[in-house]
Parts: sequence; structure tokens; C-alpha cells
Amino acid sequence: MSLSTLHDRLLKQYARLIGALGDPARRTRTILWLAAGYAVAWWIYAVVAKSSQGINADMAEMVVWGRNFDWGYPKHPPLLGWVLGIWFAVFPNADWAFHLLAALTLASGIALSFLLAGEWLDKDKRALVPFLLAMIPFYNFLGLKFDQNSALIPLWALTTWAFVRSLDTRRAGFAVLAGAGAAAAMLTKYWSGFFVLALIAAALFDRRRNVYFRSAAPWITTGVGALLIAPHVVWLIKNNFPPLNWVGTRRISQSVFDALGSLMEYSFGTLGYCAFALIVFWIYVRPSPAGLRASAFATQTERRRASIIFWTPLLAPIALAFALRTNLLSLWNTPALALLPVMLMASPLVKVTRDAAARIAATAVTFTLLVVLVSPIIAGVTLRLGVENHAAFARGVADKVQSEWAATSGKPLTLVAGPFGLASTASFYLHDKPSTYSDFSPYLAPWLKNDTLARSGGAVVCPVSDAYCGRNLDMLVARQRGGRRTEVEVVPHWLWMRGAPERFLIATLPPQ
Repeated sequence: MSLSTLHDRLLKQYARLIGALGDPARRTRTILWLAAGYAVAWWIYAVVAKSSQGINADMAEMVVWGRNFDWGYPKHPPLLGWVLGIWFAVFPNADWAFHLLAALTLASGIALSFLLAGEWLDKDKRALVPFLLAMIPFYNFLGLKFDQNSALIPLWALTTWAFVRSLDTRRAGFAVLAGAGAAAAMLTKYWSGFFVLALIAAALFDRRRNVYFRSAAPWITTGVGALLIAPHVVWLIKNNFPPLNWVGTRRISQSVFDALGSLMEYSFGTLGYCAFALIVFWIYVRPSPAGLRASAFATQTERRRASIIFWTPLLAPIALAFALRTNLLSLWNTPALALLPVMLMASPLVKVTRDAAARIAATAVTFTLLVVLVSPIIAGVTLRLGVENHAAFARGVADKVQSEWAATSGKPLTLVAGPFGLASTASFYLHDKPSTYSDFSPYLAPWLKNDTLARSGGAVVCPVSDAYCGRNLDMLVARQRGGRRTEVEVVPHWLWMRGAPERFLIATLPPQ
């Protein structure tokens, strides 16, 4: 069989897949199977490509939050801490389990975006949605870091769909779901305030707004959302708004040039993340400028609401950032691209042929499979180049800490102190599932009381090269009767390969 014959046969299979996704009788089953395959593919990639390093420190920090239930945490609202507390009550504290959660989140985001797109697209255009999104790094490489940004992908898509259904039907069920989804988004990241603003604007500019606001639907949505976020609001007031203070002190622009640089990164960074999908779409569809304008900036009523919901969370932060002198990050737009395919194809002026759709689908699938195939190479290169926050050493450090603690006390280890990245990631691998005292900062450890270290003891771990950490370690050892201090060497391994060694100080502070 020649390559051209094989190519033609594969394209026919992709054309059948596009047809199944566009067929009302088969599309639900097809998108669920497609999303499941996508989750498996990127889960395999994550398990292999990230096997030469430890879990990201931000991810590990949220696991610690889940071990200390509260209505809020120092850096973010509480929902992801609760989710991870439940997840790791069922699954072991293992990398594969964390990567599985991330992959399922991304796959559900793609499936829900397909559901949402059905409000404006049909047939082959709708069938293209999962493949266009699969070529955006937010839905794979970057999204595999399970955090507040990636978790919002399915939440924004689901909430938008429920809101649009509520706006059209005024049914109580959709109104409840929209309120619960908006609350969940706000309890994940306050950035969702721009998303809620977009939904409000879409309702206010809808031609049926009078009928909608005279119905019970908007008030059900508002009531459900307010009820669900009320405990967190009480916590915020009681504790003087910790997450807002955290962001406010770290994202302030230092100058006009700093603010302009941030705006450039925010704008062109977001466009850059979409570049691969946009280029592939342009190559095979060749939409006219008039068609793209009519899709992205629609004046027709039903499509106008899509434009409002898409553009508001992207543009509104710019005005607020300049007013508050706050820098922006393009990564914060991770959940905002669910409607990008609608912005490209909603207008009847944009024509998508079955052949073009099949070729775009083939490109997306080939890209995914190639990435999975090269994942072992990525793991090896990562070991050689190293990763931030000593993530490659975290498992080895955790093993050393566990051994030192066993020689110090027969009680469970409840606290690990040290630099944020190392303490957080090591705590994920320790058998006793301890909390952390990151950067020796009480702000980052609200579960730490005045007598916690004296009463329950703990372990301190520092890179030998970190003088600040070493001074804090020596101070804690001097305070705690029976404390012991040792220096160890840790060498990261992956298969037969060895990374560069590094030395660490470990102190154990026995319970008093």
C-alpha cells in the first residue's frame, strides 16, 4: 500500500469521525469516547514525561491545604483544597493519581466546550471544536499542571452553557446550575469575577432581557451563587482578605514600562498560545476577513452573547489592571478560550468543508500521538537540565526525612519546614502526610499554632546552598531539646540515568 493510499484511507476515517460528531444521534457517545481517549493519551504523556521530576510545588501545596480544611487559604479560595482532600482520600499520594485528575479535568473541559458550542455551531463546525482546542497548550501541556487556571476550564464551559440555557428557557434547573457553577468558579479563583461580569453583560444586552429578569431564573442563579460563597466571604472578612493581600503585594507594577510590558505579555502571550490552532485553521479553512469579523464581533442577537462572554474576560482585566497598577499574566486566560472556535466559525460567511474538518482533526490527533511518543525523551532531557524548586530531588529528600524521623520519634511526622518548593513537594511524598511550614512563614501556615513545633515536633529540610534556610534550621534545632541535624546527598534517578547530585541539611525536632 502506497503512502498516498494510506493517507487517503486515514482521511476517510477522520471524515467519518467528523460526521459522527456532527450527527445528533451519535455525537454524545462520540464526544465521550473522544474525550476519554484524549484523557488517556495526555495522562500517559504526563506519567512518562514527568517521571524524572517530582510534583509541581504549587500542586503539592494544595494537597497540604486539603489536609487542613478551612473556608479559605492564604493564596486562593478553598475549592481546590477541598477537591484534593477528597481525591487523595480515595487515591494514593502518587504522581500518576495527580496526573489522572489533571487529564480528566482537561478532557471534561473539551467535552463541555463541545456541548457549549452547540448553542451556536452545528454539524462539521461543531465537530471541529475538540480538535481546535486540543492544539492549544492550555488544554494539554500547561493544563497538566492541575491548578486554579486549569480547573476553571470545565467550570467556565459548564457555567456558560447553563447560563445560556437559563437565559433561553428560564428553567429553574439551568438557573440553579448556573449559580452553582459561578460560585464554584469564584471559589476556585477570583479571576472568575471577570467571567461573572461577562455573564451579567450578556444578559443585559440580550433582546429578551425583560422577559428573563421578570422570571425567577436570574434571582435563583444569584441566590444559589450567593449562598454557596457566603461562608468563604465570612472567612475573608474575618481574616482580613488573605488571598487578595497576597496578590496585591506581588503583582503591583513597578513603573509605566513594567505595566506596558505586562500588557504586551498578556495580549501577545494569549495570542501565542492560540497560534498553532489558528494557523492550522487558516491553512485548511481559509476564512475571509469579513467572515472572521462577523464571527468574533457578532451583531446578530444569539451570536452577540457569545462575543460578549468571550471578549469581556479578556479585555476587562486590562482596564482594571491599569487602574490598580497591577501586572497581568497571559496564563490567567486559560479558561477563557472555550468559545474560541465559536469566534472563528459562528458566521455563515465562514465555510467549513468535510475535507478541511477531517484534515484539522488528523493534525490534532497526529500532534497528540507524536507528543506521547516523545515523552520518554522529554523525561530524560528534564533530568539532565533540571527543574525549579528542587522538584527532581523531592522523592529522595522525602525518603531521607522519613528515615531520620523514624530514628528520632515513633510518632507520625506532622510538620515539614523549609523552602516553599522543597517543603511542599517533599510533604506530598512523605507517608505521614504532614503539613508544611513553608519559607518559615506563619502566613503560609495558618494551621501552625504557637506551640505546634514544641508539642508535635517536625522536620526541617534545606539545600546546603540556602543560607537563609540554614539559619532558620539551626535556630529551630537550638530551641528544641533533642533535635538532631544531619547532612545528606541526594542523586535523582530515572531509569539508568543519573542527574547531578545535591546536598541537603535535615533536622528532626522530636515532640516534647
